[in-house]
Amino acid sequence: MNLIDEAVIIEVFGIRVYAFGACVMLGAVCAMIVTGMMSRVFRLKPGAAPLIGLLSMVFGIVFSRLGFCLMNRELGQMMPLSVWPWIAGGGWSMSGLIAGVFLSGFVSARLLKEKTGRVMDILALAVLPLIAAERIGERRIEDFDISRPLDSDFLAKSFLAVGEDERCLATYYVAAAVTLALFVVLLIRAGKKTRDGHTAVSFLLLFGAASIVLESLRYDRFLSVSFVGLQQILAAVMLCIGVALAVKESGRAKSPAAVAAAVSLPLVIGIVLGLEFALDRTTWNKLLLYACMIVSVAVPAALGLRLLDGAGKGNGNP
Repeated sequence: MNLIDEAVIIEVFGIRVYAFGACVMLGAVCAMIVTGMMSRVFRLKPGAAPLIGLLSMVFGIVFSRLGFCLMNRELGQMMPLSVWPWIAGGGWSMSGLIAGVFLSGFVSARLLKEKTGRVMDILALAVLPLIAAERIGERRIEDFDISRPLDSDFLAKSFLAVGEDERCLATYYVAAAVTLALFVVLLIRAGKKTRDGHTAVSFLLLFGAASIVLESLRYDRFLSVSFVGLQQILAAVMLCIGVALAVKESGRAKSPAAVAAAVSLPLVIGIVLGLEFALDRTTWNKLLLYACMIVSVAVPAALGLRLLDGAGKGNGNP
């Protein structure tokens, strides 16, 4: 699968560039700007932002590619190790990107002797514009990040639908809009006097919950196991990690909210698996099924945010 041969080329100020690459580059620039601005807000050492930004990009690229090659059964595992660095072939993993970015936060904090939670908060905010831009760039990839054929005439006739014979939802538009909304929410939460690291935990809770639904919407069958996507499974793992960290940060592991959050996780995972089966194997109303899924994943995310808000105030971000 040679991405170079299939890539869409556009002209920007008279220069021919790859459309998807241009979107990702724009997102990377926005991520660097956010990193610089938030480094000042969080009062990091002078010169910290360039190092954090550089390491996050290097780690993000490496782990995104590595994640794809390890998880994609159809493309990644057929490629010899010598071809893995060949970025023109195959693809990338969003979960790998996020893992790489957060891992770079640990490394950056150690090198700069800054608080790890504070650096992670910055990266949690910075990675969202990059993800949103990447999602928008996916519209330039044929038959990628689209939904099942739409049953709703209203959606099929809307600007969110693509395709001629079978109208499908352009889920990359939905994902981009949700990502930008999460950026605004996290920016507002970061402005409050919360402990270092709480913005990053909020990212895991909200992005994990949202991604479970968004990955269910897409039906291109990239990185999937039967009727469940691997990225959806990893989103559930992200949500679970967020809940565990929220319980830890609250310091009240036996409180009703903490117990409810912990108990809700296996229940929600079971419900989502059941809903995925219904979406894939039945003709039940999909809008109703997705409404149930949204409500289900919102429960542990909301409980996790409540635990964070109830944790000690102050001694954190200025």
